[in-house]
Amino acid sequence: MTEDIVTGLSRFSYLRVIARSSTTRFAGEATDVRAIGKELGARYVMEGSMRQAGSTLRVAVQLLDAVTGVHLWAETYDHSYSPEEIFALQDELVPRIVSTVADMNGVLPRSMSATLRDRDPEQLSPYEAVLRSFGYLERVTPEELEAARSALEPATRRAPAHADAWAMLALLCVQEYAQGFDLRPDALATGLAAARRAVEVAPSNPLANWSLAQALFFHKDYQSFRNVAERAAALNPMDGNSIAFLGEMLTYTGDTERGLELAGRAKQLNPNHPGWYWYTDFYNSYRQGDYRDALNFALMVNLPNHWFWHAAQAAASGQLGDRAAAAKAVQDLIKLRPRFAATARQDIEKWWNPDYVEKMLEGWRKAGLEIEPADTETP
Repeated sequence: MTEDIVTGLSRFSYLRVIARSSTTRFAGEATDVRAIGKELGARYVMEGSMRQAGSTLRVAVQLLDAVTGVHLWAETYDHSYSPEEIFALQDELVPRIVSTVADMNGVLPRSMSATLRDRDPEQLSPYEAVLRSFGYLERVTPEELEAARSALEPATRRAPAHADAWAMLALLCVQEYAQGFDLRPDALATGLAAARRAVEVAPSNPLANWSLAQALFFHKDYQSFRNVAERAAALNPMDGNSIAFLGEMLTYTGDTERGLELAGRAKQLNPNHPGWYWYTDFYNSYRQGDYRDALNFALMVNLPNHWFWHAAQAAASGQLGDRAAAAKAVQDLIKLRPRFAATARQDIEKWWNPDYVEKMLEGWRKAGLEIEPADTETP
């Protein structure tokens, strides 16, 4: 299992993982984690144990900061055990452990990103700039996006062969367009160019392929998007963050079965996942006219600083005729997007097909928003 975890962690290009052969001598020893970290040159140490009681196996895993000795994360997994099922057990537990710790919403990247937040962005190394940019995924605000991009742009100039830096720069540029932040002109085109550069530098880099898939989706090149999305998922099947996002995008293109499958897998990979993993389920229920389930899924998102969380609640509540809940959601939405009624159509046409766009606009009108009609040509 240790070997499988090390292999899984190594799939994440932004992690530098010390080989198991260098750590085996510490197995079974009660050594101070700070001493281990210093000897290995490692900032973080993961350790675990297995105990068996009858037919039950208990696996305990923890992640520690080797500088401070502080526990960052710990989890215990109890599982029925029989020798003939050992591989199935590993196949179930290893991806959960790896994704929870290592994907961009995982414990390790969040910790590494947080340590860099107060540093001058232009003074960060390309590797540090990539880690710093993960903070955007926690906040999804224009301020956080611009701060992350201000570190990545000089990083790509200093290290033009750094695929992760190009990939994260592409992600941020496309997100600027997708979220309607409108900070700079030609954000979508810039994002696609950066994503293509990332894949050119490192064709087998999962992060590069994920960023390219996102850019192709918003260019509405859906066939190319599907091809690259499946490649990204295959390159790192333990990356819950990428798999959740690709599942969401696939659902929006009409590939509902595959999209829901990937979104469900992502939630299993990282039980501590961020709330936006539920947007796929919200979309599917709202599309089917099951507004009660749609509202329940929207509430599970629980991202107060993300405008669409409030927009989703407003649309579902409007369709349900719950005026009080709809009014509250609209009020919270307008605090984040004062001009939402005027921009709603262009905001969501980037994401969805025309039928679904009209269905969402209908919900917002029922919630009390005065959505402007589609532009029509003057005869």
